[in-house]
Amino acid sequence: MSDKLYLREYIMPGYPNDPGETIMGALHMPSYELEDNSMVIHDAVWGDCSIGDRQPYDSLLMELARSPLFRRLQAVEQLTLPPSFSTVPNTTLFSRWQHIWGSLAFVRKMTEGDDRFDDRQRTVLELRTLFSDVGQTAFSHLGDWIFQGIQGGENLHDQDLRALLETFGIDETLADYGLTLEETVFPETEDWVECPSPALCVDRVDYGMREVLRWSGWPMGIMQYEDQLQDPKSLFRINDHMMLEITDQDFARRFAAGYSILPTEHWAQPVHRLQLELLQTATKQALTGGGHFSDGIFLAHPVHPRDRMYGIDSDFRFAFSGGDAAFRRILETIGYHQRQIYQRARQADLRSQFGEMKGDFPEFLDPLTSYCSKSRNFMLVAPQVEIEKDSTAQQGMALDMGRIAIGLPALKARLIDPPVQTAEGTAPLSEIDPSYKNYLDGQTRAMKMGYQAIVMLNRDFSQRIYDIYSEASATWQRCSTMPRNADNLRNLVAQAGFYGAGARFDDIREI
Repeated sequence: MSDKLYLREYIMPGYPNDPGETIMGALHMPSYELEDNSMVIHDAVWGDCSIGDRQPYDSLLMELARSPLFRRLQAVEQLTLPPSFSTVPNTTLFSRWQHIWGSLAFVRKMTEGDDRFDDRQRTVLELRTLFSDVGQTAFSHLGDWIFQGIQGGENLHDQDLRALLETFGIDETLADYGLTLEETVFPETEDWVECPSPALCVDRVDYGMREVLRWSGWPMGIMQYEDQLQDPKSLFRINDHMMLEITDQDFARRFAAGYSILPTEHWAQPVHRLQLELLQTATKQALTGGGHFSDGIFLAHPVHPRDRMYGIDSDFRFAFSGGDAAFRRILETIGYHQRQIYQRARQADLRSQFGEMKGDFPEFLDPLTSYCSKSRNFMLVAPQVEIEKDSTAQQGMALDMGRIAIGLPALKARLIDPPVQTAEGTAPLSEIDPSYKNYLDGQTRAMKMGYQAIVMLNRDFSQRIYDIYSEASATWQRCSTMPRNADNLRNLVAQAGFYGAGARFDDIREI
């Protein structure tokens, strides 16, 4: 590796091309050095991690790191919305690449020096984390929602994974190292790498900790653990049943609090859900309406929209901006106002309720309720939007007295009840701390709630939006049943891997 001493890298408010209010404070970003047959990961959560000294298996990791299938993830948002559409500061410029290699760093550090795992076993565990997200499309879970529906399981990328890996010869690459898809991608086991919620697994720990440190950890005082996280064994352990436990009860409480508001204040917060619905329609319009894409490659037509989605987010920038750019204009306006609301109002609510977790867990926060005067005065919903709770909401768009009405059914519930090691043994946090059990019950109720959104536009613009929605919906069924084309998929991914280098969010240096 180079002799360069890497200091922490940050993005500051007002960075070049910042659409406004997307960065809060200083956003710590990872960086990566790739050289020949090795890589150093300077991770924003787990610290430095070196790849290259465990041969021959690290050569396999480097083959994957340089493949187009993985390179494209450098330019795919983990949390779907691009910066100008986002609703919470510090939640963008967060690539799938960051998550998969961060997860690998966590696994690598947790198994280092543990004689329960030999080099091959450690590699299999690392590959399981890498492969779990390689099938994500542009805009991540949007690629599931537009084909499966918002409540369809969010797992189409998993269903397609074997065919995708075989199309790109990953099965043959693994065979060169004496490994198989069955053990590295599709093992029939539940353990600390992958297991059902609310237990901890590598995926939940990495994406959760990564986003908590970006914005939701501040009201909980979790930033005090930032340095300790670089040695994850100081806070986590793999028990005899091959499951993850947290070894520090104070950290467990703060992490659980930070994770708990990710769904209700961000992923499934009703204005954010509205943005996801609008982006789905904009994407369907681009995929069915002959929108101009920026990849500039020859494809055999017709192009199945599923194949097209294996590009990168920025492939859609021309398609979203062409014509009257109706959906882009709405998405940007709502996103800007909602980011202001978080910085100037909602953040004060969170601080008033959590108080850096010095006492019991509060009652779970309703995303539409103000808890302090600052929030009540500023209000919590973008001024172009009205939101009402509706537990029976159905996905879809309608015209309502000249305004746009959009149903927002509940998203997939996500929660954790971390096992915590104490002097008396190990137990879920909800058994150790009764206030967390009550809090968790409130979170479960909140995540089951659906909403109805009204977007307040003039009648002509509302009609234009509804016409686009109707046309895209009518065309979608026909387009999504067209035959897939493996050559199109290969060409799209190859180009995405190439263009991903220029559109990536991360500092990746080829030495």
